[in-house]
Amino acid sequence: MLNFDEWLTNYTLSGFLLVLIFALFYLRAKLNSEGPFESVDWRWATAFFAILFLMRYPFIAYNHELDIDESQMLVQAMSLKKFWIYWKHVDGLTQGPLTSYLLIVPSWLGMPFDYTSARLLGFIVLCLTLTATFLTFRNLFKEPVAVIIFIPVAFFYLLSQGSFSSLYNEYLVLCLLAICFWLFSLSYRQSQPDARLLFLLGFVSGMVPFAKLQGVPIALVIVIFTGLIILQRSTQKARALASLSVGGLLFPFIVLYFTTQHEAFDYFWKFYVIGNMEYSSGGSIWQKALHYPKFLRQSGQFLFLFMCYVFLIICSLLLLVRSGILFKSMRLLFWFGLVQIMIAFYVIIKSGYLFPHYQQFMIIPLGIFSGVVLEAAMPTIKWNSGKIRLAGLAWMLICLMPHVLNKLATVTRHASLPGVQIRKGELGRPLSISPVSKELLNFTLPGDNMTIWGWHPAYHLETKLPQGTADVVPFRLLTSGPQQKSYQEKYLNDLKTTRPAVFVDLITSHSFWFNDPARYAHEQIAEIHRFVAQNYQQVSAINGERIFVRKDRLLTPGKLHIRLKKTHRHKGQ
Repeated sequence: MLNFDEWLTNYTLSGFLLVLIFALFYLRAKLNSEGPFESVDWRWATAFFAILFLMRYPFIAYNHELDIDESQMLVQAMSLKKFWIYWKHVDGLTQGPLTSYLLIVPSWLGMPFDYTSARLLGFIVLCLTLTATFLTFRNLFKEPVAVIIFIPVAFFYLLSQGSFSSLYNEYLVLCLLAICFWLFSLSYRQSQPDARLLFLLGFVSGMVPFAKLQGVPIALVIVIFTGLIILQRSTQKARALASLSVGGLLFPFIVLYFTTQHEAFDYFWKFYVIGNMEYSSGGSIWQKALHYPKFLRQSGQFLFLFMCYVFLIICSLLLLVRSGILFKSMRLLFWFGLVQIMIAFYVIIKSGYLFPHYQQFMIIPLGIFSGVVLEAAMPTIKWNSGKIRLAGLAWMLICLMPHVLNKLATVTRHASLPGVQIRKGELGRPLSISPVSKELLNFTLPGDNMTIWGWHPAYHLETKLPQGTADVVPFRLLTSGPQQKSYQEKYLNDLKTTRPAVFVDLITSHSFWFNDPARYAHEQIAEIHRFVAQNYQQVSAINGERIFVRKDRLLTPGKLHIRLKKTHRHKGQ
């Protein structure tokens, strides 16, 4: 969890209390209801999202970087608004174009490219994700089971106050996958799969690769099991399969058409498809699997959600084994949930990087498998109404209390805290400008481009200068791999084409990730060093971060030349 000042600590503690009160009233209403009331459900949903916004408000209004991915995505969106062609002018490494393009939308409404507007958009997408998740559970299972398996998800997103409160770059692909699961659940309920629904499921699944390739295996499993449903139930199998296939291929063909038209296909294939297949920290898949318990322990409050589902699955399986009906419960949905868990596990560990937000790919698969075994085990439980109420309260407390105890440990300083502390006075403020960005503004004009050698894309947002190379961070240029030379050649070609006004080498001993100038400074790549030396002049250094300005810009008489002289005079005082 992040740290707060006294006022925000009291605010968030009040929020925890509000969540508890809401949960108790909801449990009471559900236990006393005699049937489903959709209007009541929507009123509860409205209250849920209102509380979710109150709990997320401190993070939305805190206009500072919480995760470096936020800055990276925002810079890509800002640059795409100028250049538009993804992969050719902007390359998001592992994330696809849809993730960045969507972040342009707030600017059309007059909002700046900053963290508040991005997190507000992320909140809307999260609401869609949670809605699709709950509707999936309710379509696949009876309402009591759907509510039980949704409770861990609800508490996780309501009470998360760490890395899961920032705008992670999986925000859109998780939403698209949730919609795919929901469309699958609608098809699963139909005796005859509807061709229009199948087309829509295929179309949304076809969008997944262009949000993030990491989600493709999960979407593919959804499509395969939908195909099995068609083969089992449809009287017009060829038409139904054609609808699913055409829908799935339509969006990729649209993307491929535009990439070929704008000479970006080669970059799409080599840098996105092949590059993502090669993206790994090293080691075999078995080594990465063995490291998962460590990964899980480092995943913050996701651990609480994971343990709740494991507890529910184990209890349900024990009841099924004791009743001798385990094998009878192994129908299509059982295998769908189990395969999805295994695929999600692979998706999470494949890269070998321990990024906690990867764990969210596991949430819906865990929920579905939990629902399958719980619903199969429910008939074996012979409880009166009093025991059912007690069990409902116990389950809610099991899911809630780890979050509460973690919050209390944070408040009393017994939990380790990151360096970030959010204060009430910082909420709602415009984006702050760092000393480096102030210095950069002395040598740039609106419309200029800038290139940063290192991993601090926030400077682009502070100066409002788009990126001058497709790679906003030189990760692929500085890490060994089969295509490292190709990445360096593309980067150099971008420099020659866009000729950014400023080039910033921020590799120092305190830099993020790349913190050894002897290994990672731009001088270590001969061609890039030669280009910078020939075309740029160092004019300043702040805390070891070196600012280079294009030489012809310095020789241009007028405003920039005057600023440069003032800067030198100030440095000499």
